[in-house]
Amino acid sequence: GFYVEDLFVRECYRRKGFGKMLLTAVAKQAVKMGYGRVEWVVLDWNVNAIKFYEDMGAKVLQEWRLCRLTGENLEAYGATD
Repeated sequence: GFYVEDLFVRECYRRKGFGKMLLTAVAKQAVKMGYGRVEWVVLDWNVNAIKFYEDMGAKVLQEWRLCRLTGENLEAYGATD
């Protein structure tokens, strides 16, 4: 499948179909390549984006949590053998 790292439409261009156009292009390519899914993340407070994604048929998976290791913790963990 595809993982969409970042999709952002500036406020002044929203509700003009650009988000749908971008995700449609990704979905078409996934289907063309025989992939079974397209995934991305959305912040829980972004209710407009969540509604947009749900309206297009995407399932927002509540049980998944994003994990991030950065900075000193990344350095410390990466230094272990």
